[in-house]
Amino acid sequence: MKRTFVLMAVASLLIPTAAFSFSLDDIKNIGEPDVFSSQIDSGLSDFTDQLASSIPQAATQQNVWADAWIGKSFPSIPPHFGGGVNMALTHIDTSGLAKAADALGISGIKDSYYFPCFTADLRIGGVFLPFDVDIAVMKTGTLNTDAFGSDLSVDFFTIGADVRYALLKGNLLLPKLSVGAGYFYNQGTFSASESHAEATIDYKVHTLYGQVQLSKSFLIFTPFLGLRGLVSKYDNAYDWKIKDSAIVAAAETANYKVSGSGSSSSDSFDFGGIQPQVFAGVGLNFFFLQATLSVSADLRHISDSGLWSGAFSLRAKL
Repeated sequence: MKRTFVLMAVASLLIPTAAFSFSLDDIKNIGEPDVFSSQIDSGLSDFTDQLASSIPQAATQQNVWADAWIGKSFPSIPPHFGGGVNMALTHIDTSGLAKAADALGISGIKDSYYFPCFTADLRIGGVFLPFDVDIAVMKTGTLNTDAFGSDLSVDFFTIGADVRYALLKGNLLLPKLSVGAGYFYNQGTFSASESHAEATIDYKVHTLYGQVQLSKSFLIFTPFLGLRGLVSKYDNAYDWKIKDSAIVAAAETANYKVSGSGSSSSDSFDFGGIQPQVFAGVGLNFFFLQATLSVSADLRHISDSGLWSGAFSLRAKL
């Protein structure tokens, strides 16, 4: 299908006159009238729905600490706090975006993609009570992500916070056990384009979650395991357009109506749509530094869309 429109565009460059002589045989692979734009809309709609579960997965992997509880800041000597940077990749299904890109003749978009995410965070121990709080934030410019599986341009903003309460403070024999709750807000853009066409997807996602985490330190290692439950509200939109008007003109000359652009938006919030997650990893402790490796999987979507994340964090902490 995309080859037909590429040929039309090439023809418009090679034939300077306004007359085009394409027959219906030239576009027979397109099918019923305007199925071209229907394929684009269908693919982009599928992808915006996919982001409703993928973005919360990526967000909640940004402030994972190996210790289920870092200790109190007061009264305590030294006070307990720390901060650092997080880098994560989330595997997401981009087959809908690839379907739309194929119709538009945009190359380099694959059926799956590793979405990169970066944040800086700060965690502070509680006062008197055994709790801690964390805030994570990051704003990027436009990034090209060809190295992560698809030739996309992305930008994002994320901010979030959580609080954890220690049910078990941990000691020489007992592990640390905490329960917690958190919130993340994410917004950003995915875009794919070539000289003749482009598609852009904007997302805004609010995520609430509760979690339980268990950890135990051995020598320089702090392995941990946890469970989360997420609910999200999203407000996503997309638009696309054919920038080369000769493609649309050529199709119309062949008595075939083709939309030159399209857009749509969707939003939803559903307390019943809980995303259960499992996360685990290990922290490596070097004096006042801690490097953390972690993975998480969305138990609701891991089988159908392979939704999982991996992250690396480097922090200074007391």
